[in-house]
Amino acid sequence: MASFLSDRSGDDEVYLLYDNGEVKQLTNNKTKVFTPEWSPDGKFIAFDANVRGGENFDLFLIDLTDPLKPKQIDLTGPPDGPGVKLSGPRWAPAGDPRILLFSTALPDPNGWDVGMLTLDAKGKAGALINITNAEGEGITADLEGSWSPDGTKIVFESERNKINDRAQFDIFIADAEKRGAGKNQINLTDHEAPDQRARWSPDGTAVMFQSKRDGNWEIYTIGIDGENLTRITENDKTDRNAEWSPGGIAFESQRDGNYEVYRSDPDGNNQVNLSNDPASDQRPIWSPKGRESYSNPNGTESERYTSYKPMAVV
Repeated sequence: MASFLSDRSGDDEVYLLYDNGEVKQLTNNKTKVFTPEWSPDGKFIAFDANVRGGENFDLFLIDLTDPLKPKQIDLTGPPDGPGVKLSGPRWAPAGDPRILLFSTALPDPNGWDVGMLTLDAKGKAGALINITNAEGEGITADLEGSWSPDGTKIVFESERNKINDRAQFDIFIADAEKRGAGKNQINLTDHEAPDQRARWSPDGTAVMFQSKRDGNWEIYTIGIDGENLTRITENDKTDRNAEWSPGGIAFESQRDGNYEVYRSDPDGNNQVNLSNDPASDQRPIWSPKGRESYSNPNGTESERYTSYKPMAVV
């Protein structure tokens, strides 16, 4: 099972895509929604939304502990939250199920940083902790942090490198453990074209990212030592926002004239359109379990998919 964003209802909402192709709408908002992200135990989905208007983004949590009565929680908005710009939540690995990684525009004159947020047992957000510090000349941005499988490091994109005095996004690695968070930052890619949205492989040996180095957005992988650069997709349309899925990758592609969710083998073979809808379907991410099974009313085990009631951000 995967989640993704789609505007098939008129604006971007979070949807669930089941193994049998069935699609269910999970949220019903009158605001812009971004980057849904499953928790390691599959009980929560975090996302950011533009509820307060302007350039303000807050983090929200969908509690799916009771699949028939999902709850939506505002983690960071006022009056209880910090009320700063937050985006791109990423859950820590299973050993730290209540820690979120995110991009934040804290009161930092240098721009956006990658930060960390700890939740208590009731889902209430604690203090914000910066991991990176937007290094470089002028206003820069460190964005789209992603954990290593063991939770000791993060990979992120930064525009601290300059090409002909122009900011350019490249991929970096840094320590993530609390006492040494942000130390030992390493520039993994260094190219004149933008390299963005890095995701650590499940086995910890490689990083997947999107790049325009061949003229349009395509998906690549590279070893964490900076070697073995491999192109995964290749066509004259946009392929981007890739995530690791069970036994492969999921990504969005514009090759059919609109954005659709695709899945392929890790090497790019066997690419299949999963969403196949006239609307724009984007930003897929798999649930940790990959597949969910429920008991039917007769007590026999079968694949029965829960109908979630669409929720509004309040």
